[in-house]
Amino acid sequence: MMFYFDLFQACGSKTSSSRISLTLLFSMLCMWTSVECWSYFYSNTTMNWQQARDWCQEHYTDMVAIQNQEEIGHLNSWLPRKSGYYWIGIRKFNNVWTWVGTNKSLTAEATNWAKGEPNNGKKGQRTRENEDCVEMYIKRDMEPGKWNDERCGKQKTALCYTAACKNDSCLYGDCVETINSHRCACFEGFYGEKCDQVVQCNKEEVTVPYKGRVNCTHTYGDFSYDSLCEYSCEEGYQLSTPRPLRCTASKRWSEQPPSCELVQCEKLSQPARGSMECSDPLGSSSYQSTCAFTCDEGYVLAGSPSDT
Repeated sequence: MMFYFDLFQACGSKTSSSRISLTLLFSMLCMWTSVECWSYFYSNTTMNWQQARDWCQEHYTDMVAIQNQEEIGHLNSWLPRKSGYYWIGIRKFNNVWTWVGTNKSLTAEATNWAKGEPNNGKKGQRTRENEDCVEMYIKRDMEPGKWNDERCGKQKTALCYTAACKNDSCLYGDCVETINSHRCACFEGFYGEKCDQVVQCNKEEVTVPYKGRVNCTHTYGDFSYDSLCEYSCEEGYQLSTPRPLRCTASKRWSEQPPSCELVQCEKLSQPARGSMECSDPLGSSSYQSTCAFTCDEGYVLAGSPSDT
């Protein structure tokens, strides 16, 4: 583990060719240990904030974006002390402190300002240039790891990182950076180290009803999450529920399989001064039933051209 930290330091202090060789060696070490490494790097010269960001983006991913106290502690223990401290990837735009890599505003719970900061240079005399950039105190006797707002034109060491998250790190999920690694936060219906496994529902539960049929479509694999099974019935029959079955993230179908029920018609009443005789081959007052009407002597049918 000491070699691991020493390798980080060497990457920031050697020539370009040495840095490339050590980076390749470090990448091989990551492959051997099955770790996708989120690594930190720093410049061996000082520069202003914009130059520091340009340098980070050219050689690595971007300027460091501090996520939690664990990362702050790690950086403070690993990085060497520099007289001018280190630039980090936060800057004030339109009076709002913003993480430049993600373009997200700094939240109150994520702040790590030193006591009395940010003060925009108001330590007794106002400066001509606003302090819109942020430095991080490393191995400072007081408040190590804390932040201070500074003039962006000052010369400081660039602090960069290389992201562990790649385009294919998490197939169906969000890649979350962690120190020297990453984790996948899977979307609903997916699981596994790379979110490449999909939830399956029991296909045996998708039964075909009497006088009916079912048609299933599959987005992520047969009878898996978000598969949809739609039912229909033969003529003269109707579904007990019109909603399709959907495979949910809980591995259960959203509905019970429906049945196809015989279409029922409103029961007819026998007319006054007449009679009615019905034939019900499938069921009383149901599909294909017929009723014939006759009138008593002296009366005729009215309101329909047919007596059936």
